[in-house]
Amino acid sequence: MKTLFKFLVILFFIGLYSCQQKENNNEAVVETAMEQEDDFQFPTVSLNEGQLWEANAETTQGIKNMQQLITDYSTESGNSEELISNLKAEFSMIFKKCTMTGEAHEQLHNYLIPLKTKIDGLSEGVTVEKTEDFKTYLEEYFNYFQ
Repeated sequence: MKTLFKFLVILFFIGLYSCQQKENNNEAVVETAMEQEDDFQFPTVSLNEGQLWEANAETTQGIKNMQQLITDYSTESGNSEELISNLKAEFSMIFKKCTMTGEAHEQLHNYLIPLKTKIDGLSEGVTVEKTEDFKTYLEEYFNYFQ
């Protein structure tokens, strides 16, 4: 399980940093993830000198769409496979439509890395606790981005 997680983290880092001209950083990011192995900690998101980062509209809309998916989902009667598929589609769309650059782009990735892990974690079972945690995490986006 740890090996699979490490592999997914490495693949995720490669994908994150390739959506803009970040080819020079890919090797360093992968090496860092490999070195951290069991000590892996998610990067933290910080503000822009006390201010919110400017996010592109498509990213913010993707987060809002995920919020709606989670809000509309019922753990008693909902289709968890459909929920996960729709969340992954929204997540993927955020990357496809990524136009952010510079430090705002880096901070967005710091936010998205744990989000990807939360989406993947739903595959192990969608519970009330996980959906509440997911909702809370999605709300935190607006503490850092506008």
